[in-house]
Amino acid sequence: MRHCLAILCFVFFSIPAVAQSEAVADHARPGPRIGLVLGGGGARGFAHVGVLQVLEENRIPVDAIAGTSMGAVVGSLYASGKSATELKAITDEIPWTNVFNDNIPRDRLSFRRKRDERDVLIDFRISFDDKGLVLPKGVLRGQDLFLTLAEYLAPVRGTQDFNKFAIPFRAVATDIETGETEVMGDGDIATAVFASMAVPGGLPPVERNGKLLVDGMVSDNVPIDVARSMGVDRLIVVDVGTPLQRRDQINSFVSVLSQMQLLLGHKAVAQQIASLSPADVLIRPDQPDIGATAFGRSVEGIAAGRAAALAVVDKLRPYALPEAEWQAYLAARKARAPSYAPKLQFVKVDNHSDLPDRTIKDLVSAEPGKPLDAPQMTADLQDVYALGGFRSVRYTVGPDGVHPGEGVTITADGDPTSANWLQLGLGISTDFNRNNNVRLGFAYTDRNFFGTGIEWRSDVRVGSNLLIESGFYTEFGRNSAQAGLTGRYFAEFTPFWSRVDTSLYIDKQAISEVRDSRVGARMDGGMLFGNWGELRLGLSVADVSLSTTVGFPGFTDDNFIDTDWHAAFTVDRLDNIRFPTNGFYTRFVFTDHVRWLGGDLSYGVGSMKLLKPISWGRNTLLLSGEAGFTTSGDGRSLGDFRLGGFLNLSGLDENQLIGRHKLIGRTVFYHRLSAQAPIVDFPVYVGGSFELGNTWEGLDRIGLDSLRPAGSAFVGADTPLGPFIIAAGVTRGNGALYLILGRVF
Repeated sequence: MRHCLAILCFVFFSIPAVAQSEAVADHARPGPRIGLVLGGGGARGFAHVGVLQVLEENRIPVDAIAGTSMGAVVGSLYASGKSATELKAITDEIPWTNVFNDNIPRDRLSFRRKRDERDVLIDFRISFDDKGLVLPKGVLRGQDLFLTLAEYLAPVRGTQDFNKFAIPFRAVATDIETGETEVMGDGDIATAVFASMAVPGGLPPVERNGKLLVDGMVSDNVPIDVARSMGVDRLIVVDVGTPLQRRDQINSFVSVLSQMQLLLGHKAVAQQIASLSPADVLIRPDQPDIGATAFGRSVEGIAAGRAAALAVVDKLRPYALPEAEWQAYLAARKARAPSYAPKLQFVKVDNHSDLPDRTIKDLVSAEPGKPLDAPQMTADLQDVYALGGFRSVRYTVGPDGVHPGEGVTITADGDPTSANWLQLGLGISTDFNRNNNVRLGFAYTDRNFFGTGIEWRSDVRVGSNLLIESGFYTEFGRNSAQAGLTGRYFAEFTPFWSRVDTSLYIDKQAISEVRDSRVGARMDGGMLFGNWGELRLGLSVADVSLSTTVGFPGFTDDNFIDTDWHAAFTVDRLDNIRFPTNGFYTRFVFTDHVRWLGGDLSYGVGSMKLLKPISWGRNTLLLSGEAGFTTSGDGRSLGDFRLGGFLNLSGLDENQLIGRHKLIGRTVFYHRLSAQAPIVDFPVYVGGSFELGNTWEGLDRIGLDSLRPAGSAFVGADTPLGPFIIAAGVTRGNGALYLILGRVF
């Protein structure tokens, strides 16, 4: 019996020893084995880079690393073999204002989705599944964040054992079902690090090995115990957590919620730090005004880390290596660093979305027999994600248990709520006089109507004007050479009903209001040019009723059938339709109203619109112009062109000028008052405009002396509800104030 107990004790106590010896493998030099603990703290974790700089400058070796959240990000990169200098370059390189933004960059949207942006008043979606309303599991999805991590960790993503990194490493997360600490020392490193920084409510939980994981800050924000378990003798601990607020600082519900979040794991951190021995070194960078979301302040964070490490450098020096031993340590670390760039034996798509596998494969350039290009894979998967309908699109490298050798597996996690969604819109405009318009919009989209692959979209807009339309849209003739493109040709059929009220003016006085009611249908088809252009041809038939609602009865009352064929060519390369700063937009349209399709009218209308922003720093000069003409013929309809309102001869009432021909040019300047924020960004602008234009009934009346000058000054903000603008406009003999919620460019 004694022998059995002895054997059991030997086995039990040998397990940690084996794990420890594996974690600090190749420790051949004399002196203590040093573990580095990097705590979580969001953007405050940039200080870790400054600490690492001081450690390297003073030749302090690191034999094992344990990191939580941002500490896991910095720690994994350092453990992969990168130097402190390289880490500094990476923090400068990463576009922090973009990686936390789940909005698909507009240059990656399909042309169809770009058009949707112009059609809806605001982009607020409500999604449904078979159980009802669906709410997101996190404010962010982290698509770009994951791909960015994956790209920088690409050299070690094929190494499943974190003990085999240049420096053995552990990432710490929390099991959201049990609250227990999850220590990750194997598997896919990018997934492990992403799980370690998945802030509850901010990023969705990460499923890994059957567990649902969130940020390690909840259970072990400064993982001292984890580093000890890796077999080290001494610890260097960097705590970058946000200090608890004082009583006088807790003065609102926001500060109460903030304090509650800070309290998560606070006691555990205090207990961990209390366990440090006098020989261990604790570093707490002083960052009183750097918050957890201040990712634009990496330079200050790194400087704070350097300063804190230099303040305790005398405690660190006993662990410094002589120059020769330091060089040997660096050489050994470099030799251990994995370098994963094998030829791929397979490229596999694990597709859990409503899109065909072929659609995804066509946008991925990785091929069997070629090495993995991590930056190109990032770009390819961003194109796939831009198609819409995904929670995430990610990839892993290594064996899959089915194919021989190693390859890449692309996992497209479909979002059932993106198959159909309801968009809500709100638009408000007033000149504080007689023109007060409130517009509500609803748009329902089903991307895969009854499994046919056809998109069904219905729009309802109510307010001063009314619109109801419901159409079917499909693309075909896939052109895989075009990023973000699912088809090269398209067809669309849309029945509609609309009602538009237009005021008629004599001089400055509105004398009548005419209602234009239409019921009809459009049939269009055409060609797509990548995701930037569209050529559209189509036919339209409508039953039109013109009636006077205010003013002189019978002034323009009429009923007729309006049939036309139309052609349009559109190029849309704008980076933003709310306050554009780059790219350009142009649209040419010709509509021929004809009798040979059963219509009562016979005349043609042509128009063009150009828009080009030019930016430097936070300043943008927006040059735009519009022109329109009407051929001679039947004049039973109201004029096709209108001017008046903000940026359409500011100072006039909305649509005050009506005519058969139009010309307007604008120069708009706006300056962004604040720098772009990395997570929540509500930019505010100040600006002004100069406009010159008019409408005319006949070509013979067009001349330079008939052009009306106008100008405006405005303050605008890009809010979640859309652009919000307060403006003052003036033109010859007229002035107006405007309050606008909605797109104006």
